[in-house]
Amino acid sequence: MSKRIVLVNLGGIETVFDIPEFLFRMFNDRHILPIGQPFRAFLSALITLFRMKGTFDIYRSVKASPVIKITKKQSEMLSKIFNDNVDYRFSYSKPIIKKSSKSLAIPLYGFYSHTTHGSILKKYKYVFPPLCIFPEFFDLIEKRIKDIIDKHKKHNVAILFSAHSLPKSLENNTKDPYRHDLEVFVGYFKKRLVQPVFLSFQSKLGPIEWLEPSTSDKIKELSNSYDCIIVVPISFISDNTETVYEIDVEYKKIAQSCGIECFDRVGCFNYDKDFIKFLEKVVWSKYS
Repeated sequence: MSKRIVLVNLGGIETVFDIPEFLFRMFNDRHILPIGQPFRAFLSALITLFRMKGTFDIYRSVKASPVIKITKKQSEMLSKIFNDNVDYRFSYSKPIIKKSSKSLAIPLYGFYSHTTHGSILKKYKYVFPPLCIFPEFFDLIEKRIKDIIDKHKKHNVAILFSAHSLPKSLENNTKDPYRHDLEVFVGYFKKRLVQPVFLSFQSKLGPIEWLEPSTSDKIKELSNSYDCIIVVPISFISDNTETVYEIDVEYKKIAQSCGIECFDRVGCFNYDKDFIKFLEKVVWSKYS
């Protein structure tokens, strides 16, 4: 492997002092807020002020986002395979992504979206394709789903794939393939699994229109027909506040209030050995 590998994820908050910087960097990304400067910076500052209390409440509940330590650990494990030729960076927190014409960036997202990949493509000449194109990625997820299903055989189970949402205006204006790719991917599992499979979207922000149905609404709807919901956080390779707080805390409360007897979640890959072996295999297959 001649190119240095750089694992790239969104980033997260480690201390309360990181909150304003992280939020501003994220909203000041033109791929997320596609308006010109200086209006984008001004609006990003306003959104940051608006979001700080809610983000602080999440931080107070779960403390540091686990994605920072997880990405570092993934990098360390791959370094042992690729002769210490692996680094890690984040789009919106330190260590921040930087321009490179020699490194191979591996975005730690299952699916392509302009919102996640745009800033990475701008910085790196060589960017690894979305992980969802590899058959082994399907296999890894299918195994994890079936392992969870086995724990709840006595229940009437529904499988709910929950993906990070996008504003509809962004999807329409940029022709973002994100939702289409998700629907195709989830369609595969509808054919493969005995249990009914559904797709929903989480983490919407503000009064604008987002992709639907929302995960919270879908949980309420499914509670009329099923007593067990297994959530698959399909947008997330690694745990972060949207898995350990939004799904594990907020959505669990909604499910319980609707009478759902069991609410479970498929674990993210994090630094599981089978996921690291998967990355090793697909990287070597394309760049050896």
